[in-house]
Amino acid sequence: MVERLTRFVEQLKRRLPDRARILDFGCGTGDIAVRCGREGYQVDAVDASAGMVEAATGRFRAESVVFRFCEDTLKLPYANGTFDGVIASSVVEYIGPLEAQLRELHRVCKAGGHAFITVPNMSHPIRWGEAIERFLVSPVLPRLAGSWREREEYLKLSINRVSRRAWRGTFERAGWTVVAIEHRSTPLAMIVAEKVEERESMRAEALR
Repeated sequence: MVERLTRFVEQLKRRLPDRARILDFGCGTGDIAVRCGREGYQVDAVDASAGMVEAATGRFRAESVVFRFCEDTLKLPYANGTFDGVIASSVVEYIGPLEAQLRELHRVCKAGGHAFITVPNMSHPIRWGEAIERFLVSPVLPRLAGSWREREEYLKLSINRVSRRAWRGTFERAGWTVVAIEHRSTPLAMIVAEKVEERESMRAEALR
């Protein structure tokens, strides 16, 4: 977790201004949102789980982060262009329809703002093993107990597991311009995408 927190903060400092307003999408129990808040960013954090939001609020009552339950994440309770940046840590692999969700995140981000989103790095050996489990081992897992059942549930829910090229295509169809896909030889790749001004986007399309 410490490495993941540091990774997000490094990207925010590299690409966004001080005191930028950030949305932590799928905030869970709040660790990343709070770390960003302590770095000086203005952070709103949302999650589709009321239990997660309750836990985060209980853990971090003294922090400046605003935690909010959002049942329908395709209709986020923010105006167009509210945020300088959007972060999502190991969230979008579970979401469908994915392209519509990325488009909604694009809507609430300012022109020139960025998204920082971690996804499964399918070129990592751990992901190869998970693929074998998903297609060859999973049929017997329900007869097993304990952590194996939890692992089976994780593999069922983690529905968006594609190549970096496919991720790039999905982000671009949702309106984002992918700046980098950083994997660092870890199980998680970080996609850094920018909301480009419409006229710049049209110019880039014309040059293709």
